[in-house]
Amino acid sequence: KKEGSSTITRPQVAPTGRSSGLSISMDPLLTANLQAFVAHRPTAAAQRSVSLPGLRSTANDLGATRRDFERQKLLEQRRKRGSMVFMDRMEVDASKRAALQQVSAMRQDADRRLQLDRMVERMRPAPEKKGPIVTTYGAICLWEGHNR
Repeated sequence: KKEGSSTITRPQVAPTGRSSGLSISMDPLLTANLQAFVAHRPTAAAQRSVSLPGLRSTANDLGATRRDFERQKLLEQRRKRGSMVFMDRMEVDASKRAALQQVSAMRQDADRRLQLDRMVERMRPAPEKKGPIVTTYGAICLWEGHNR
């Protein structure tokens, strides 16, 4: 550094070997989209309350189990954030805030909102099949894949 120079340089820090907070958590855009999806999704009870108030109970409500899945994913993200060190939490919070702004801007458009909603719905696990699986085949087929 020359004398009289007003340039400030950052000291070089050796890598600590700790993992970045982003590698532990889910993608910030997915998390932000999930958060926006849960926040903007009307509850099933509010939709039915006027027309058919006692049609289904919330315990057997399919919509309630779907909302529980999304809320469970968000809860997992909060728990992962809680186990991070301070600087990792700061980094994850900054990326989450930027991602939430991007997702909010994308959700302004109806087509993009539908695509983002489909992305959240694809995250859900497949429903469990109850009962035996019955397979059918064509009488003309001689081997598997013959009719393709």
